[in-house]
Amino acid sequence: MATYSHSQLSTYEECPLKYKLCYRDGVKRDTESIEAFVGNMVHETLKKCYDDAKFSRLTSLEELLAYYDDLWRRRWHDSIVIVKKDLGQEHYQTLGQKMLSSYYRRHAPFDEDITIGTEMMIKFNLDDGDRYQIKGFIDRLSKNSDGTLHINDYKTSSYLPDQADIDNDRQLALYQMGVQKKWPDAKKIKLVWHYLAFDHELVSQRTDDALAELRTRTIHLIDDIESAEEFPPKESALCDWCEYPDLCPLRKHYYTVENLPTNEFLNEPGVALVNRFAELKEKAEETTD
Repeated sequence: MATYSHSQLSTYEECPLKYKLCYRDGVKRDTESIEAFVGNMVHETLKKCYDDAKFSRLTSLEELLAYYDDLWRRRWHDSIVIVKKDLGQEHYQTLGQKMLSSYYRRHAPFDEDITIGTEMMIKFNLDDGDRYQIKGFIDRLSKNSDGTLHINDYKTSSYLPDQADIDNDRQLALYQMGVQKKWPDAKKIKLVWHYLAFDHELVSQRTDDALAELRTRTIHLIDDIESAEEFPPKESALCDWCEYPDLCPLRKHYYTVENLPTNEFLNEPGVALVNRFAELKEKAEETTD
């Protein structure tokens, strides 16, 4: 049985075809969304901040932003995709700077708790054997003065969920299972999401019953994936960020048309038909006015 991550499970739920192309067929693409790039740069910068703090070194905000900018410059590549064409690289780089600055001002000098690990890999079994394995990386695991463990997760998205969404989130709850297996004496664990674009934190706690129910649901999902014979595409708002439009029967036409020169694009049968329909509709509206 393969080892699954929350990301893999989510990909299957969002689009079985994308899951198959990425994880079963191993189709690799050099493209990276700008949103993922910003997230990686911010995560790596905060990792440095807390790694320094573990050795009693307080990194100044200026040093942290300089580290981020240098990281951005060295890691930037031409295959980064910006879907929102009216926004450029500088916009996203500045966005990351603002998120880091807000977080720094809220948490400096970073001594409110003890950092146990950053980008800490966790791997565990959902069952008593090796059939259902889960892996993941905790952004930061920390312990406060009363011994409560905090599983911290940094989010750079432009969407702020509500408490109900957080209380039903699978990722950090799975990480809690892994932490409890690693440290069975951990009595109290809080799940903490840092929504950096909003300078806002959301906290959730899970009961043993909630974790048991999640374990059962996740095992059933893995069984579905393992037994799947067909992987149909599922269209959604996420399709604009998918790296496989040329291999998707629902999006292949758009991909082909978008890459045509202007003269060929206008003469493409589908485009010509839509333009003709728009023209006739406009004339009909003029007639009725």
